[in-house]
Amino acid sequence: MQTSETEHSTAQLWAKVTVPLARPPGSPGAEKEVKEMSGEKTDTRSRIMEAAVEAIGREGNLNVTIREIAERAGVNIAAINYHFSSKENLIAEVERVTMEKVQQVYNLLADESKSPRERLVDWAEGLMIYLIDYPGIIYMIGSRVLQSDNKSAGLAGYLSVSDTRLNPAVRELTGIMDEKLLSFKALQLLSGVVYPTLIYSGTKKALGKIISNQQVRREYLEMLINSLVNQAMVNNPH
Repeated sequence: MQTSETEHSTAQLWAKVTVPLARPPGSPGAEKEVKEMSGEKTDTRSRIMEAAVEAIGREGNLNVTIREIAERAGVNIAAINYHFSSKENLIAEVERVTMEKVQQVYNLLADESKSPRERLVDWAEGLMIYLIDYPGIIYMIGSRVLQSDNKSAGLAGYLSVSDTRLNPAVRELTGIMDEKLLSFKALQLLSGVVYPTLIYSGTKKALGKIISNQQVRREYLEMLINSLVNQAMVNNPH
């Protein structure tokens, strides 16, 4: 079994749930009851989310049913309907929390204590490792794009952070000022990170040495970024 290299836990992704008071504030036992209800409902919601992320994010099963998620979480279907109302809302929440993690990876590009090259390598490796653990994110994004679903908050956030974080980092490293060429280079870099992960998640064998070995993976990413810079010097000699 593959051991995750990421230092995050699924539980850290879940938002806390605001639970309504069952008794008027200040009444006897109200505070204790609220804590008990909050803990119970938050735990149920967290279990549902963990099961959904496991199925959708980690396994890439976009066709998972509500019944299957309920069985994984050890709850009934009514509990999922209570917390999320529908499968669509549950998937949207999975997308939101996974995209929040992706945005945290993109924040590595803003670390001014490191050189532009170091930032890009750290970002590329962080994204690759996260997508190894949660390849379903790629499928979710692809599904949204194919459906032309521009209302997806997660997809919109991903595209936005890519423009605001990745493009400036590539410009700083390469010196490219032309916006079209800059976008091409950022897309080339992103493809070089995502494509090997996508192939690996589908076969678990192809490109395995690049993906699973930390040293080889780092060498690949550094070579990828070096090729980006070298090509930029040819295309933008001044």
